[in-house]
Amino acid sequence: MALNTILKKIGYSEDKRLYGELHFWVLCSSMIPIINIYINLTSLEIVFIRTFLALAVVFCVLIYKKIDLRVRTSHILLLVFTGVLTSIYWVLFVTAAKTSNTSVTLVGMATTPIWVSFIYPIFSKEKPTFNETMTGMCALFGVYMIFSSSFAYSSGMFTAIFAAFFAAIVTILTSRLSKKYNNLVITFYQMIGAFASTAITLPYYLKHIKVGAFTYPSITDFALILVLAIVFSIIAYSSIVAIMKKINPFSVALANNLSPIYGGIMAYFFFGESEIMDIYFYGGAFLIAFAILAVPLSKILFNLDNIIPEEDV
Repeated sequence: MALNTILKKIGYSEDKRLYGELHFWVLCSSMIPIINIYINLTSLEIVFIRTFLALAVVFCVLIYKKIDLRVRTSHILLLVFTGVLTSIYWVLFVTAAKTSNTSVTLVGMATTPIWVSFIYPIFSKEKPTFNETMTGMCALFGVYMIFSSSFAYSSGMFTAIFAAFFAAIVTILTSRLSKKYNNLVITFYQMIGAFASTAITLPYYLKHIKVGAFTYPSITDFALILVLAIVFSIIAYSSIVAIMKKINPFSVALANNLSPIYGGIMAYFFFGESEIMDIYFYGGAFLIAFAILAVPLSKILFNLDNIIPEEDV
C-alpha cells in the first residue's frame, strides 16, 4: 500500500504504520458527509452514480488482476442482497448529511455498533448479554437527550440513526463471508445489488418524489462522486479489512468511533459556527460514545471473546 510505504520510509515501526494507516482511513471517511454536502444532486442520484462507478472500477480491477469471480449461488444472492441494503444505507446517510450537518450525521451513524449488539443475536441465535442491553439503553437515552432539546436537526439525526441500522445489518451479513472470498469479489457482488436497486428505484423517484428530470452532474460533482466511489467504496474498504487481519477488532472499533470527533473538527473548519450544537447534543453524544465503547471494553477487561466465529452460510 502506498500509505504504508510512506510511513515505513519515515521510520515508523510495523505496529505504528498499521495504526497510522487505520486512523488515516477513519479520518478520510469522516469527510464523506462534507463531500456529499458539496455535491449538487439528490441523495438517490448521488448513490446511483457512485454505485455505477464503483461497480465499473472494481470489475476492471478484477479482470486486470485475473481474480476468480466464482462464488456459491447462495452466497451471490446474499452478497447482492447486502448490496441492496448498502444502497439504502448510503441514500439515508447522504440524506442525513444534506438535511442536517456533519456532526449530527456522524453521531447518528456512531450508533451502528449498538445496533450490531442487538441485531447479531438474531442471526447467531444468542441472547444479548446484560452489558449489551444496558449499554444499548444508555445509547437510547443519549438519543433521547439530543431530541429533548430544541434540536434543529431532528429529521437528519433520525435519518442517520436509521442509516446506522441498515449499516449494522450489512456489517453482520458481510462478516459471515469476509473470510471465504477476496475482498474485491465481495465488493463487486455487493455493488451489483446496490447499483441494480438504485437503477430500478430511480424512475419512480424522479416521477413521484422529485417530480423532475434526472440532474446530470457538473464536472465538480462528477469528480467528487468519483472520489467517493474509488477512494471510499473500494480502496478504504479493502485497506481497513487488510488492517483487521493484523490489528485486533477492539482497536479497529475504537478508531472508527473517533469518526464523529474527526468529522466534527473538520466540518467546523469548512462550515464554521453552523456545526456548533447545544449542551444537550454534546451530552447525548457523550452517552452514545460511552455506550459504544462500553461493550468492547467490558469484553477486554473481563476476558470475554468478542470475535465473531466463522459460520457456514
